[in-house]
Amino acid sequence: MENNRTPTKPVLEISLALSGGAARGTFHLGFVEALQENGVQIKAISGTSAGALAGGALACGITPKEIMSILKSSEFRNIFKFNWFRKSLFSIDYKADVIFKLFPLGNLKDTKIPFYACVTDINNHEVIYANKGDGRTLILASCALIPVFEPIMDENRLLADGGILDLLPTTPLLQYNYPILGINLMPYKTPGEYNFFTLIARVLQLLFTARLSQNINNCQWYIAPQELSNVKMFSLNSLQKGFDLGYAKGLKWCEAQL
Repeated sequence: MENNRTPTKPVLEISLALSGGAARGTFHLGFVEALQENGVQIKAISGTSAGALAGGALACGITPKEIMSILKSSEFRNIFKFNWFRKSLFSIDYKADVIFKLFPLGNLKDTKIPFYACVTDINNHEVIYANKGDGRTLILASCALIPVFEPIMDENRLLADGGILDLLPTTPLLQYNYPILGINLMPYKTPGEYNFFTLIARVLQLLFTARLSQNINNCQWYIAPQELSNVKMFSLNSLQKGFDLGYAKGLKWCEAQL
């Protein structure tokens, strides 16, 4: 008897490289929500700063919407305190219960999906792709953007934001041989004219993206929508806007690829 069933399309399996971008990190969550709804399987994740926070929680098995609920809670907002310029503008209560809700697994090697937190070793001028060790310490160190947050001392290493040396960490994903989807939350928008502040912003962007071109070359797909320029990086009121934009872009990506 002839089989008239329509062949099913193979499941798309990918690795994710997630950049930093502070409050824009919820874009990652919205995008992943769209991927999961469309059956895309994420086989490995690497992340810098906000990408490490989102990617680490996802790798622990927490859903994008669950992470959003935590990030929008008053409990999460309360972990940030003004630091009166003692080493940083703000301090973080790293031992708050809400941190354990985001990263319930103590060691990075225990995540359900292979995960790498990109961290900068300040003293040794070295980038670290951490996939074992205290997950909460390493992920929060990856988020320690100087001078907004102070660096973290761990095992005689002074650790800070991974984006200082690698904004979009594709390197640890190459070993898995899955096509890499890279999401950069820091698209550059050319100003109408340069002034003192826009020149500083441009120089800082060049410093943080020195390795970006190589990372883009490692990606099968590269996402850096200009609309992200309209999402404020340092406002927790921007969280939902970032998620909604990521979800919309993720649905369009899925429509084009699946």
